Amino acid sequence: MGVNLPPLTHLSSKSDWRTSLRSVQWARSENSGDIIIEHLIKFLKTTRGTFLFYRAFGNEITLDPLADALGWSNFAVTRTPEVGSLTVHLATEKTEIHRFGFLQPKENSRTIGLDKINVSLIPGIAFDEFGNRLGHGSGYYDQLLPKLNPSCLMIGVTTENLIFEQLPSESHDIPMTHLVTELGIRQTKNY
Repeated sequence: MGVNLPPLTHLSSKSDWRTSLRSVQWARSENSGDIIIEHLIKFLKTTRGTFLFYRAFGNEITLDPLADALGWSNFAVTRTPEVGSLTVHLATEKTEIHRFGFLQPKENSRTIGLDKINVSLIPGIAFDEFGNRLGHGSGYYDQLLPKLNPSCLMIGVTTENLIFEQLPSESHDIPMTHLVTELGIRQTKNY
């Protein structure tokens, strides 16, 4: 199912892109999330270590079925505090509901060292072919991603219609190494 996008070629700032993309009612095929999970299961079954994922917010693809399939003990998840940077916790910790409605680890749950993360699954409003990510604008992932091990695979999770040729980027942005969509997992042009 396609999406009728407003004209985007004139946009130059991340803020303009966010405003335009948020105004679109995104439609995706009913099973695109399931297909993306299948691609991730095949890819991650051959990878050792701990996988960092997120709890879905808004139109983000829900990754809980991935943890169900591969075992929650293999996963870590972010926590968005009221103040400060994202923290990373074992996904098996008890959860609470964040003020925006998604589940996150409770405030004093055990954290995990970022050096233990081998693969990070990262949400975004949109991505480009070079791996640049358009986030929600809060800067949480901008602070977290540089702290991950340089060998950590960073996989942007999205649908094919939210990958653009090139998005605006800034010097502090960390590009994704891979993108996963309903068409599969592919390396970005920067990797």
